[in-house]
Amino acid sequence: MIKKGILTLALATVSIVTFAQKHNIVNASIALRNEEFVDAKKYIDEAYETESTSNDAKMWNYRSKIYLQIALKQADLDKDAVFKATEAHLKCLQTDKKGRIVVRKWTAKEDVLAGMVQCGYKLFNKAISEYNAGDYNSALKHYAAIFDIIPLDEEDQLKRGNITKETILYNSFFSAYKMKDNAKSKEILQELIDINFNEPSIFTHMSNIYIEEKNTDKALEYLALGREMFEEDQALINAEINLYIQLGRTSELIGKLGEAIALDDENDLLYFNRGTIYDQEGDIPNAEKDYLKALDLNPTSFGANYNLGALYFNKGVETNNKANGTSKNSVYAKLKKQADAAFAKALPYLEAAHDLDTEDKNTLLSLKQLYYLNNDYAKSEEMKKLIAELKK
Repeated sequence: MIKKGILTLALATVSIVTFAQKHNIVNASIALRNEEFVDAKKYIDEAYETESTSNDAKMWNYRSKIYLQIALKQADLDKDAVFKATEAHLKCLQTDKKGRIVVRKWTAKEDVLAGMVQCGYKLFNKAISEYNAGDYNSALKHYAAIFDIIPLDEEDQLKRGNITKETILYNSFFSAYKMKDNAKSKEILQELIDINFNEPSIFTHMSNIYIEEKNTDKALEYLALGREMFEEDQALINAEINLYIQLGRTSELIGKLGEAIALDDENDLLYFNRGTIYDQEGDIPNAEKDYLKALDLNPTSFGANYNLGALYFNKGVETNNKANGTSKNSVYAKLKKQADAAFAKALPYLEAAHDLDTEDKNTLLSLKQLYYLNNDYAKSEEMKKLIAELKK
């Protein structure tokens, strides 16, 4: 009889504790309804930290709502509110044996998904603000939490806000790079490369890291890989050429391009790339020859039009400076005539480049100066206005 009485008492005690914790969930829901977030947090935390209700579906239901509201309206209550809200929403989407979400008694699946998407936006915006504040580790942590949400965003609401796996990875790279974490930076960049992220700069970033690590072979390998995917990207072309120049290996690159041209002599990009190398090395005759050949094959090449126009323009400026530096009238007249001829040759190519890309600032700057030198002040002023418009 005594043992039975003790057992009954023990069971009664457990029942009272469980009831008390269930009561905390009810209190939390009432406080949430009244937007009393301090009390709501207190009650839901007590339920969360007690074994009997720590994994209760109703507890997760209200915890998701409470912490989302704290994250959105009173973030100073808990710096990790958005993480806790995200965890709770993910728990709410767990299903029972019949495939129904566990919180269906209190909240529809659509509403849970809507709350989860809000978590995603909050995480993304917080990551950006943390990055801007210089807390790159925190930014990485916030970005990483979004990866759990993206697969569950059935209506692509995050995608419509440009929050995708690709953009999160790309932003994460900058945080890792700021932290000088080369291993993490390379890991992220490689993942972007593997999923064919449409951004040429990932290859130059990867190359720059390998240059820092004094692994120039790998640096060149990634630039070559990038150019295979983005043949016309000028930044990649320039990065590869500049690296070969720094390494004193331009003849090697010219040789490779020559071999490629022998196999595909109708490829305007090959002539353009080789012309760019000749141009940077000061071999103007060969640069001019290759640019002209590139334009013969593809008259709508912005790069070839701009570079050839710039080549003639720079030659004109150099000759004009020589003319202004002489005191002999006969020499001045001769040099001035040569400079004007170079400017005249530059004009149609730079105008063609402008027609192909009306917002390229370098083209506009060159044309503004060129029109001015040709005494076409109206056109020069027009270019000046277009440049001003770009700054707005």
